Amino acid sequence: MKRPNLNALRTFEAAARKLSFSIAAEELNITQAAVSQQIRKLETFLGSELFVRNHRQLSLSAVGQAYFRTVQEAIDRLDTVTDQLFPERSNQIVTIRCTSSIATLWLAPNIGAFHREHPEIDLRIRTLDSENSADKNPNVDLEIFVTGKDVSDPNTSPLLTSTITPVASPRLLAEAEPLKNPKDIQSFELIHVLGYEDDWHRWFRHFGLKDVAVPRGLAVDGSLIALEAAVRGDGVVLGRRPFVDQHLRSGQLAEVFGAPYSLTAKYYLRQPRTSGDQRSKQRVATWLKQLCEHAGSETDG
Repeated sequence: MKRPNLNALRTFEAAARKLSFSIAAEELNITQAAVSQQIRKLETFLGSELFVRNHRQLSLSAVGQAYFRTVQEAIDRLDTVTDQLFPERSNQIVTIRCTSSIATLWLAPNIGAFHREHPEIDLRIRTLDSENSADKNPNVDLEIFVTGKDVSDPNTSPLLTSTITPVASPRLLAEAEPLKNPKDIQSFELIHVLGYEDDWHRWFRHFGLKDVAVPRGLAVDGSLIALEAAVRGDGVVLGRRPFVDQHLRSGQLAEVFGAPYSLTAKYYLRQPRTSGDQRSKQRVATWLKQLCEHAGSETDG
């Protein structure tokens, strides 16, 4: 029996995974018309509709859903065997999406060690700051994000629990009276990060200062700018560990209170199903989780 064209199967896999011909076209670097044409030819060859096409929504038919699982497994297997038999082929690129502060403070200092251990994998960091706001479906392999909501996505798993603690320049703290309880923080200028403005309000509420107005202080667009301001002695900022651990180890910043007056935030790792070498993506995901375990042990210590 004649088998379907491999290019058509890869196109079907991308379109079924994304449930969008336009996004599949972008991923495969072809036109949307080419995707539609290949899907039509595949459906004609198989004698069955693989997709249910509504006005603004694309979904898989029952047979399409069953076929998608088989095709995806076959393509993943092909990619894995190719990597095993031809290890010297061109490097695999794995793209990570995260905030600029995570990229600069946490990933960048560790990328060199990762490349020495996995020279066959090229990491690409795509920060939220560099993305086009209209790009609602970025083509990334791994995504690190924080949320206060429960996550039930099967492609998402917990990555780390960050400790949110007030930090400031040791010089600034030395010039002031010792801080003994949360309300004493009002004697300092507070540094707010746009996008995280709820952090100080949440901190005040959590430690029983519900009736105390949160000082406005300096507001900056980004955690990196806020940390620079704190290092200069411009005020106190809520630092997120382990991302600020280098600042603490170097003595540029110090915890104002320590563990008794800290909050937490949960970060997650999303691994969307994308084309490419699945083994490389899993190695990067494992590395990220190992970084978190190491950071957690240092923080606890």
